[in-house]
Amino acid sequence: MFSSIFEVEEVKELFCKLKENPSYYDKKKKDSINYEKFSGLEQAFFLLFDSLLKYQIIIEDIKYLPDYVHHLDLLWHKIDNFHDISNGVSKIIVKFCAKKLGYKGKVELHRREILEYIYQRYVVDGYFYHGISHCYVEKIQREGFVPQKYENNYSKFEVIQKKYPYFFTDMDFHHNYVSFTDDFMMACYYATYSPMYFSSFLCPPSSKKVEINCYAKGDYLGCFKNLRKMLKSKELSEDEIHDIEDVCQEEWKLLQKNKVAPTIMLVKRSYFGKNQIQGISEILSDKDSDIGVLASQIMDYKFDNFSWKKMIPSTEISFVTIPYSDYIIEKDMGKVEVILPTVRPEVTPEDGKVSFLVLLGSVFILLGVVISIIMLYQ
Repeated sequence: MFSSIFEVEEVKELFCKLKENPSYYDKKKKDSINYEKFSGLEQAFFLLFDSLLKYQIIIEDIKYLPDYVHHLDLLWHKIDNFHDISNGVSKIIVKFCAKKLGYKGKVELHRREILEYIYQRYVVDGYFYHGISHCYVEKIQREGFVPQKYENNYSKFEVIQKKYPYFFTDMDFHHNYVSFTDDFMMACYYATYSPMYFSSFLCPPSSKKVEINCYAKGDYLGCFKNLRKMLKSKELSEDEIHDIEDVCQEEWKLLQKNKVAPTIMLVKRSYFGKNQIQGISEILSDKDSDIGVLASQIMDYKFDNFSWKKMIPSTEISFVTIPYSDYIIEKDMGKVEVILPTVRPEVTPEDGKVSFLVLLGSVFILLGVVISIIMLYQ
């Protein structure tokens, strides 16, 4: 249901503009810890995904969508910083709520009704989010979601953790909970790099030499090239490196990283008893502040991330798949997909000498065979 908005033609055209035109994504960033997590195209895309999901939850009506996307297009093209773009989205949401509710003229004349509608749709009846790996979706749809009770390679990674204490230093492979957030942008980030312990291991965010989007792209060769460099820097033996690579390859196959898109699980706020915000009466009664600012206060109100340990029935769960990888990867349709090739070490000058000798030997062998055939038939 929620993912369908990303397949609308006008939306896909905007995604293409965002990918190809620096004026759509090269913006100033907000000075906060959360925003520092994003890099490259991430913030521009994740904010756009957030704006489209807000439309799905609050407005929903497909007939207004092309005009809404046009407004987003102008906003991304003209505004030079993400903070003001976010505020602009709130004002656009207000405008389209007025259309949806049939209000004509100045929206200020219906400010309380519009704000109450946004609050009801986005908070009271809204959602919390949890970024997951797509490979678990079918089982969750059948059986519901039990935190950490799904197929994983934790035991194998724990062996690596115990043998090499400098790996997975912040990871507890015995934890029995997951975290939910009401910040959809952060959910996009965690879904893109899920599971975090694995993406951080393959592409350490602290390393300036690592292409941060290798994991997001599902770039097997890029990720495992990074991994090998990192393991060699730890002065591990080839056998040790191969053992670790084998575990990581098993995880890659399990997650189906070469063919799936980031996925986010949605659960109603009411299920957790967190669908009211403090100070809502004051917001709704405020007659002086700009209605767009008040709408932002409602939609951007954030509960702290919280942990959840209990089972969630499948009837309480929805999913949205974000097409981020579709727009950050250059696709060559003429190539056949290669499934998990082995990443060999970088070629050294000595390797080149060996390869030349092998080639020369093959030539002499072939020449000998040809001569033997000629002599045989003389």
